[in-house]
Amino acid sequence: MEQGKSGRALVVGGDSLVGSELKVHCRKLGLTVDATSRRAATPGAVFLDLGDPDFTALQRGRYDVAFVCAAVTSMQACQSDPARSRRINVDNTLDLMRRLADRGTHLVFLSSSQVFDGETPMPDEAAPTAPKNEYGAQKLAVEEAIERQKLPVTVLRVTKVLADRPVGVFKGWFEALAKGQAVQAATNMALSPVMVGDVAEAAERLAAGRHRGVWHLGSSDDIGYFDAARLMAETRRLPISLVQGEELTEAQVPAIYRHRYVTLSCEKIASLPMPVRRARDILDTLFAGFPR
Repeated sequence: MEQGKSGRALVVGGDSLVGSELKVHCRKLGLTVDATSRRAATPGAVFLDLGDPDFTALQRGRYDVAFVCAAVTSMQACQSDPARSRRINVDNTLDLMRRLADRGTHLVFLSSSQVFDGETPMPDEAAPTAPKNEYGAQKLAVEEAIERQKLPVTVLRVTKVLADRPVGVFKGWFEALAKGQAVQAATNMALSPVMVGDVAEAAERLAAGRHRGVWHLGSSDDIGYFDAARLMAETRRLPISLVQGEELTEAQVPAIYRHRYVTLSCEKIASLPMPVRRARDILDTLFAGFPR
């Protein structure tokens, strides 16, 4: 969908991290964008709660493309209540996709590197899957149903998606270091970051080309959390000596949520072409934009 082209897109989960970015990205390209929210009071949004869905509002119109971003994304929540999360992430998500596909919509489904067990370096799209937590198993269940039912869907597996502002652990590190407080960063856990803007761009490009199958997107390598925290301190001219390393225990972060190898092979999506950047370059850009 090139700049200025017309079309109608649906973002399912329009107030999620990726969904919010997709709304902005698609509108800049000139697309008409509808977005759903499970919060009934969200201005301008189509109400859709995949926990108890009513699809009536979506059946009034036709969409060229739909991006499925809504899900229970907390791995801990999926693990602690697999029945409820599977109803949302698998059963009702597939019901939604089938309904849209029947009306001629091409879909992009946001999946995850958690479909792997993290024991194989740089798995490509054809590598054997082996999720070791419920969240990954649910993502894989949808992928397998898409293939089995031959739905018109692009599966985009992503690694660690970063917002373009301080959030989560990065926000905590930044605020503590700015106050002269020490921070603890894991020495036995790494990330392969990808910026949310790149995820939105990749999803839109894949939708525009009506590509099917599985595609990977992440950084070309990984970086440990301890090294990432030190990089933040260096970039923002904060005291590196306050960054302390710790080896995470099973009680802190269970092994089912940790991967030895977190980087995916992204050669396929690079041929779109789509840039695949180094982890350090992504974090350099992210940290440089933090408030002074």
